[in-house]
Amino acid sequence: MHIYKWDDSLRTQHVNVDQDNHEIVRKAQLLSNLITQQAEDKKIKEAAKSLENFVYDHFEKEEMMQMYSHFGNYDNHKRSHARFLKGLNRLIHEILSSPHDIELIPKLDRLITETYFNHIKEFDTEAARFIMQRDYYHN
Repeated sequence: MHIYKWDDSLRTQHVNVDQDNHEIVRKAQLLSNLITQQAEDKKIKEAAKSLENFVYDHFEKEEMMQMYSHFGNYDNHKRSHARFLKGLNRLIHEILSSPHDIELIPKLDRLITETYFNHIKEFDTEAARFIMQRDYYHN
């Protein structure tokens, strides 16, 4: 079983963004665990949809914060979200079709540890810093 490591390099210092990012990683870990343990189809499918829905909601909130604060790199950040969502949608579709296919776990691993973690480090940190300077949506 793969464990997704959350460390300080993934922190943006924006409380809401960090909480959501950490929750996405937690939901991905749960999904990985359920597939590995060959849990009931229903549980795996629910976890997959929960991850997908949470990511959509999180990206929508992030994009609203960026638009409201007039973040200059908004278009690139939004494109990064779109690329991630395309990969996530494809993977979720595969999981819903074959919930016990353990060959999907390495795909989930790559999506989280490479694509998503890189997105946080490259895009979220920059956006969070910008938003916090303007004190928009910051706790």
